[in-house]
Amino acid sequence: MKSCSVMCVVGFGAVLCFGFLAIAGAGEEPTKYTMINELLAAGGFAMGLTSWLRLRRGA
Repeated sequence: MKSCSVMCVVGFGAVLCFGFLAIAGAGEEPTKYTMINELLAAGGFAMGLTSWLRLRRGA
């Protein structure tokens, strides 16, 4: 349960961090770095959402 809650916090933290980098640096960075930041944000969202759903279920 504790590791699932840590994964939830890390996942949503990655969404905030990499999502901000993808939005704020869109004009200054090359498109490949923006795409990498978007993919990392999406991966963090998937990890945070699945761990949150497991916490709600009580696993």
